[in-house]
Amino acid sequence: MKFFLTLTMLSMFIHSIESKYDVELEGDVKEWLAAVIGEPFPEGDFQAVLKDGTLLCRVMNVLVPGSVKKVYTSNLEFQQMANIDSFLNAANMAKVLLALTNVARKARKINNIRGIPALGPHMEHMRGGTR
Repeated sequence: MKFFLTLTMLSMFIHSIESKYDVELEGDVKEWLAAVIGEPFPEGDFQAVLKDGTLLCRVMNVLVPGSVKKVYTSNLEFQQMANIDSFLNAANMAKVLLALTNVARKARKINNIRGIPALGPHMEHMRGGTR
């Protein structure tokens, strides 16, 4: 009985995921990925194309050059997982850099509004102050 309930719950979960899948959004993502890498999206099932992580690593290297050092082209699962891991690590680093850029931009904007000297001695020197 317990096994049957588990299978039923798994079946319901899979059905709920499949019912939320948006084919139109998939097409938009394919177009965006193709535009980023500068070539047509590879033929085949969308999820199968992304499974090995090579396309994701290429995209990340276009967005943040040199962010993924090694891209494996093998069909070995552990190397495909390494590609996905490299992509996720690079994406997290890109988010950190974007967040730091936004913080710096906001701090500069706030400092200019309040008349407070810019952050750090280098920035003050750039504004014409003394070091």
